[in-house]
Amino acid sequence: MADASEAGPAPATHNTISGGQARDVIQGGVVQIYPAPAPVRSLNALPPRPAALLGRAGPLATLLALLKPGGPAGAPTAIAVTGQGGVGKSALMAAAAHEAHSWFPGGVLYEDARAHGGGEPMSIEELLGTWLRAFGIPGDQLQPHRAGLLGQFRSRLREAEEALLILLDDAAPDEHLVPLIPPDSRHRLLVTVRTAPEDARVAVLRLDTLRPKDSLALLEAAAGEPVPPAQLDEIAALCGHLPLALDVVAGRLRDGDDSAQRILSALRPPGERLAELDPVRQAFEASYQALDEPDARMLRRLGLHPGTEIDAESAAALAGVSPAEADRTLRRLVRAQLLRPTGREGRVRFHDLLQLFVGELASQEPESARGAALERLMAHYGERAATADDGWFDRERGALAAALAQAVDQGRYERVAPVVDHLVAYLLRRTRTVDALFALRQGVLAARHRADHHREAELLRMMRRHYRALERWPEARSCAEAGHLARIRAGVRPPELDDDLGEQAAEHDDHRAAAHHYGRAVRGWALRGDRHRLAASLLARGDAEERLGRARDAALSYRRAVATAHDGDLTVVAHAWLRLAGCAAYRHDHRQVLELLRRGLEVARRSGDVRVTVEALALLLEAEQEAGRPGAAEQLLREALSEAGAHHLPLLRERLLAVKWPWLKLAAEPAAAAAAPAGTDRTPPEPPPAVPGPPVEQAARHVRPVLLRLLALPCCGALWALGCLTVALVEGGSVALWPAQLALAGGTAWAARRVWQRSRGSRLGDLAAVGLHRFHAVGAAGLLVAGVRAGAPGGSAVAAGLLALHTAAQLWPAARDRLRPRA
Repeated sequence: MADASEAGPAPATHNTISGGQARDVIQGGVVQIYPAPAPVRSLNALPPRPAALLGRAGPLATLLALLKPGGPAGAPTAIAVTGQGGVGKSALMAAAAHEAHSWFPGGVLYEDARAHGGGEPMSIEELLGTWLRAFGIPGDQLQPHRAGLLGQFRSRLREAEEALLILLDDAAPDEHLVPLIPPDSRHRLLVTVRTAPEDARVAVLRLDTLRPKDSLALLEAAAGEPVPPAQLDEIAALCGHLPLALDVVAGRLRDGDDSAQRILSALRPPGERLAELDPVRQAFEASYQALDEPDARMLRRLGLHPGTEIDAESAAALAGVSPAEADRTLRRLVRAQLLRPTGREGRVRFHDLLQLFVGELASQEPESARGAALERLMAHYGERAATADDGWFDRERGALAAALAQAVDQGRYERVAPVVDHLVAYLLRRTRTVDALFALRQGVLAARHRADHHREAELLRMMRRHYRALERWPEARSCAEAGHLARIRAGVRPPELDDDLGEQAAEHDDHRAAAHHYGRAVRGWALRGDRHRLAASLLARGDAEERLGRARDAALSYRRAVATAHDGDLTVVAHAWLRLAGCAAYRHDHRQVLELLRRGLEVARRSGDVRVTVEALALLLEAEQEAGRPGAAEQLLREALSEAGAHHLPLLRERLLAVKWPWLKLAAEPAAAAAAPAGTDRTPPEPPPAVPGPPVEQAARHVRPVLLRLLALPCCGALWALGCLTVALVEGGSVALWPAQLALAGGTAWAARRVWQRSRGSRLGDLAAVGLHRFHAVGAAGLLVAGVRAGAPGGSAVAAGLLALHTAAQLWPAARDRLRPRA
């Protein structure tokens, strides 16, 4: 046969037939079979090794100890590195994988599951298919369902001759982690996951933010030129020591066009911080998007909480759910690394940057939802504060103070009073006078906006007292004047006004006037049946009488205060016992003095009021010294100094130190007396506390109504009566009526002036002033009758009407205050 191309036959391609003809020709060929390609194994996948891993020596050592083969029987084969987004879990896993690579000669499997990263997360089927191909299994031999893929994967792990290391970054704990746990102890599974797994077969390594010194070292290494450590410290603090945030800032520092001062200026405004740290925001957003709706809603509500720590009851109030449900949700958010536990009481807190992110989420909530949440929170605080112990206030005082400011800013004034009363009482027991002033300021502002001038005056009086304790005299005077104006606007209330006037008289060392006003206040509170205020006024009257040298009357007032006080007025009772001891000292009855002081100290300790406790200790140690027992006195002194130092009472501490040295050398430890003054000299003086300014910026808004109520109407009545008298003299009418009207109006103005100037005359003058101030309308009605008989009903009606309006203006605020429902 010839080739069609007329070329010769090629070997092994043509056959030649000769010798005749054949009907059928069968051509037989040679089939060459090529072998299929061998499966390709790829078991050497490792993530890139991080350039530096500062501050992670401890966690890295712990992780390597868990990864090392040949551990004790029952050692976990699966390890989960957990932590919030951006904390550096992936870098730690990569560093550990490179360190432990030689321990796993069978190879390394690695994949990024993208559970919180960009793009679509990998399913378990996709993940298993990728790793089975790495084992060399062709795609057409993979099982079509999850159970089959898991069976193939586990079979490969069992058949592996040497140990393997399996790395899975950014996993979902329920989806990825549990099904992949190795079936035997040779292999190790290492995953990074944000939500901590609950499976007991998984060892969990929780990764926290960097220590401040490690953050500083990271930034110093990144800075191209020397930067003041103070600036780097502040940058690290603004980044919350979160590695991802620090990496963003370090990248800017490596750029020669960016300075540390410029970075600080960008990071300092809280509203701009996350915009400058956009990768951090993206990490937080991914964690938030992974939550189901109930947990996401709780997280948004927690962004409205004003404090740094949150308990389940406060979370329940914000979200409008039961405390048990709130506690379960908080635990889930802790597992998701969106909250951090602060102790076994179930309290949690945010990372600083995460709190900014959650605050942004909360600000996007509808105004009605935010207002309702704050309303529920303040109602919860008001109810809880009424029955809480000091331990609860210790934990919540920061949140309470911030919630008060927030409530005032948002106009929820009716919710402020119940919280202020109990919070201030606690703060004063703990001698936190400055904090108490901040809380009282919010109470004053709320009372002012509610037009509750009686409460405003009471709170201003308390502020004045505590400004004086801090020796802030200008602020105390401002509160005194504003409180007096508010008191007048609230209407004439003798007990409150007399307490106020008595305290002001005592401030000016007019103890006779103070005793007079406090005596009137005692009678007023006794008539009202207010035992709490009666006991306080009795104590104050006793102080004034003691200053006047009336020891017997003072002791009687103190004993009445002890007998009158409620069980909750232990501070008043303690002060009364200490004052009684002072009265007994006048009689040189040292045994009774010691007995009364010990009784006062016992009550002071039960009251929890640190200031009165330190005062009782100081008085008792002096009495013990005079009784010739310096050892007992020294023990009391040490306790007093410890309490004063622990509760920031520098003035009391200095007074104690001033009287320490003359007699301490007589005690059992003379060496302590010689060493103590040198140590005292080395103690730096404490800076003066930063106190809030008194809330009296709008004093004029009080002055105008007070002037109108006290003087305007009586003066108008006097001018009218004077005009009518002039007309009567010119036209020859009845003259006797108008001098009486003029005298009544002038007397009313005199009574108003007496109240305005806070003067104290004779008791008869006081009685006349109160009578004219309250009941001059009765005299005006009588003169109206006389005017009708004299033929001048119109003129008399105008004068009587002006004075009747004046009486109504005096009585209406007090009546309105009593009729107003209390919050």
